[in-house]
Amino acid sequence: MKKELKEQLEKLEQKMLKSPNNMDNGGSHFLYRRERMIRFKMLQQNIPQKMLAKRLNLTESYISKLITGERYNQDFERYLNKVLEINYFYL
Repeated sequence: MKKELKEQLEKLEQKMLKSPNNMDNGGSHFLYRRERMIRFKMLQQNIPQKMLAKRLNLTESYISKLITGERYNQDFERYLNKVLEINYFYL
């Protein structure tokens, strides 16, 4: 279990290096932490981005923009709160 979690975290950190919110590239600290938390919870619950797009009836590219903070959608925020259990109070 710990090995799987460690591999998931390494994969996540590699993906976050390419993020537009990466603080090394002048990105927002809040948006970086938010994106990292969303991607971690998706990995933890084994929800790929494609499945998330189908559940919310949105396109995958729009989901990417929602995750990175380029766009805002109230339904997506509710989904984050209820299903992925992400609350910005703790970020």
